[in-house]
Amino acid sequence: MERCAGDGDDRVIRVAAVDDHPILLGGIAAHFASHAPGIRLVATAENVDLLLAALSGHPTPSVVLLDLRLRDDSDVASNVRRLRATGSRVLVFTAEQRPALVRRALDEGALGLVLKEDPEERLVEAIRTVDSGEIYVSSRLAHSIVTDPRGEVRLSARQLEVLQLIARGLPYADIARMLHITEDTLHTHRKRAVEAYAKVADEQVGGTGGLVYRAVADGHIDIGPDLPERNVP
Repeated sequence: MERCAGDGDDRVIRVAAVDDHPILLGGIAAHFASHAPGIRLVATAENVDLLLAALSGHPTPSVVLLDLRLRDDSDVASNVRRLRATGSRVLVFTAEQRPALVRRALDEGALGLVLKEDPEERLVEAIRTVDSGEIYVSSRLAHSIVTDPRGEVRLSARQLEVLQLIARGLPYADIARMLHITEDTLHTHRKRAVEAYAKVADEQVGGTGGLVYRAVADGHIDIGPDLPERNVP
């Protein structure tokens, strides 16, 4: 356990961060040094794999700051689970405001949400709160994201696959062949996704276009530039 020089028995809260914005992290580290000497940023990495490798053989950080949008496109839920498995508490620190992504992290045991637009003192307060095992939500906007009912919509892996391919403009016949399902089954998955919104969010998404829009806007899927190979005749 580290100690602050001159602080007697006060424990230093060791913090790590998974984020791919090094300038932002440098500013945070400087803020801790100037205004929160009881908090120390001990490790940073651009993804969870690299952070876990960097921490191998070193004391486990008390708190890990986790961004939800990383360049490796890693799964949010998996990232939270892997970090928690080390014994660290996870605090979501992100510019992401889509409720499904935030809810996925919280459902896996992340203890709070701080938006990158919030004042730095909110992050300090959040780290101290989460380090004690309590939940922290940084602002009215963050609270509205956490409590947005659309974040509770649950779509199956197959429904997400179907919506991802529809969002990329592929014909239904091609999607069905790529996923080795019939077009009727494809329509069933789309219909059940619509029903999932109606049940949880009490929202009629208004057909396929509205469903895809909501799935992207809420963070269930992303539209990237690369298409999977068409496994069709």
